[in-house]
Amino acid sequence: GRNSGGQQHSVRTGEMKQRHYEYDFIAGSNPEELDGSYWMNGERLTRSFCQELPAGLADLLDIVMAVYAADRRSPRDFSGTSTGQRRIHVRIGVREPGPWNESEVAHKLQGLLYWLSEDEWSFQFLKRQTDPSPAESERFLFRLPPQSPTTVALFSGGLDSIAGLAARDQEKSCASYVLVSGYTHNRLAHQQKLQVKHIRSSSWGEGVFGTPPEICHVAVPFGLCKPEGNREEKSQRTRALVYLTLGVATALQAGTDTLWVYENGVGALNLPLDATQLGVDNYRGVHPRSLMMVEDLFAMVLERPVQIKNPFLFHTKAEMCRALLSANLVDSIRDTVSCDSFPLRIRNQPGQCGCCTSCILRRQALYAGGLTGYDPPERYRTDVLMSQESLKETQRRDLEIMRGQVDKFVQCLASDDPWVSLVASFPELARTHSELVAHGDQKAGEVSARFIRLYQTYVREWEPLMSPLGLAA
Repeated sequence: GRNSGGQQHSVRTGEMKQRHYEYDFIAGSNPEELDGSYWMNGERLTRSFCQELPAGLADLLDIVMAVYAADRRSPRDFSGTSTGQRRIHVRIGVREPGPWNESEVAHKLQGLLYWLSEDEWSFQFLKRQTDPSPAESERFLFRLPPQSPTTVALFSGGLDSIAGLAARDQEKSCASYVLVSGYTHNRLAHQQKLQVKHIRSSSWGEGVFGTPPEICHVAVPFGLCKPEGNREEKSQRTRALVYLTLGVATALQAGTDTLWVYENGVGALNLPLDATQLGVDNYRGVHPRSLMMVEDLFAMVLERPVQIKNPFLFHTKAEMCRALLSANLVDSIRDTVSCDSFPLRIRNQPGQCGCCTSCILRRQALYAGGLTGYDPPERYRTDVLMSQESLKETQRRDLEIMRGQVDKFVQCLASDDPWVSLVASFPELARTHSELVAHGDQKAGEVSARFIRLYQTYVREWEPLMSPLGLAA
């Protein structure tokens, strides 16, 4: 692999028709026919707790990485009447092919990937013939599990992950936190390390045993090796599945069956910004349905319970960020990143664009939370909080689209029946509502009321920004 301790997996592309891709991830393919490979340093998962990686988890990580590689190497075609949907077939060797060849597992895997990417996926699982990877074969004299009770949480380097951590710590219910990061480039890894340093040096207060909680950071590098000029699909709709798999694997290695994901409700639900956003245009990585489907699939193939919880589904980003003050973590805000295109890799320019929807939501949340002083505009290539007259049309576009969505929320919430109006304007909410009721212990009326409160709060948080931005009605 390209990374110390990482294992390289070969891939050979077979016959490729329009929007139809086939990939062979069987180890031992002819190197002269290879057009790339993927790698992951799985030893980071084993050495953190002095426990080798079980075969089932190793297979799960391989399959998810193969899916991610196939997704990246399969450009969508939107020409003519094409919708961009692809047919992708993956052939891969696994240690335990039995569970993966069961029809119910195949159905769940294909359903999950269709929901995430809106593509048709098919698989062929064969018996892996190669030697165990270092993560599976390394033996340890004793285990080093984190101190219980333990919280294992995804730690992306974004604002939500550290704000959620700060909010959760107010409960004083943990003796240790295991923060799980995946990264594909060193700039993101650097930002993650800076935040962990802030967390460890801050005065968090007392944990469950009257002392500050222990912080363990498990950072796992992964990526694709590819020849120069190889075109890639930029949507990367399956990338979130890699992070969720890393998180679940780490949780199981740490001795717990629960992974925590910290994401605000507006971002997790990610309702269409306007009528042009359909299907694959909407990122679904931490949507509640995605988490439920991953739980279901993983529990079946691993033959043990798995839980993925997002405690902030009904909270806005601004509400989450307010916890940073009480946790003495406001100085870490400048080290978080939110941009869809981070890093921009433009010489002498900041790494965040400032005008994508993720950057705008970040700045809106910090403005509403009174935390703009910790997020200097110099960190963005474009400052959308400046006078709109000085911005180009392309720089204003996402901001104006977000304002349009807020206007639609206002209209729905002002109606005689806000819930009916919200569902009429955003039909996806109805299905999500039903799934949450069926999956949890809340009644239907309670869930709809919490959705209404979420968007009422979100609208109120936008109001102070409307006039300064020249977007007031």
